[in-house]
Amino acid sequence: MDVKAIDEQCIELIKNLGLPCLREANPYVVLGVRGDGIRASEKWNARVYRDSRGRLKLVTSDLKTLQDLLEGRSIPLRERTVKVDDAGWGFPLGGVMIGAEECGRIKTGVVPVEYFQGERFERHEYLRKAAEVTMGLLKKLGARPGDTLVEICTGYVNVGSKNALRDAGYEVKVVEITGLLQTELEKRFGEYVETLGYHGYVDPKETHDQQSPFNRIIAWVMEKPEERMGIAKTGWKFFKSRNDK
Repeated sequence: MDVKAIDEQCIELIKNLGLPCLREANPYVVLGVRGDGIRASEKWNARVYRDSRGRLKLVTSDLKTLQDLLEGRSIPLRERTVKVDDAGWGFPLGGVMIGAEECGRIKTGVVPVEYFQGERFERHEYLRKAAEVTMGLLKKLGARPGDTLVEICTGYVNVGSKNALRDAGYEVKVVEITGLLQTELEKRFGEYVETLGYHGYVDPKETHDQQSPFNRIIAWVMEKPEERMGIAKTGWKFFKSRNDK
């Protein structure tokens, strides 16, 4: 998420874009909009908050997308399009897998579990590491800044990646990733989890009862915590609360 202080004039400019509005129960939200699926992905969103002192704050999934909309700038055409997605962010074991796909070619890399533990997690070092992994995958695909549009998932772990890609000269579009890359990435992440010793990975998007798989994983970890906590995302508040008991 990108955060920026704004003024009343900016609110009017956003309203004038004519984007679909978000329904908000939060009394501090002055305005909420999302992408229309044409000018911006439907997964893109922006909210304006007003605090008790009247100050306005913009929170958006991608600030550059909003700037492009306000300036009437469209994404330039590129010869190639590479899609980038992630898997494992909400899974208690292992790191996070990043995948990049172009025309059916898929390359993957892993942000190691150590980046989701202790001080590294507290310092959000996984954002920098995810950016390094992503840049490496594009290099393996031979994707160059001058001829490549990168469509990247809205997931938080990719915040550093989208900024690093733009700094390197790539055109970047924040979108929802579906299809081949998402399917293959989940498959490969499941295989990666198997190498950690846990059998029974379930894609969170394919189950209606997310709590049961989560509880099974935690029970598995706690059977041998001295061995298995080392492969868990112990930076999560869940694990901290257990350790504090």
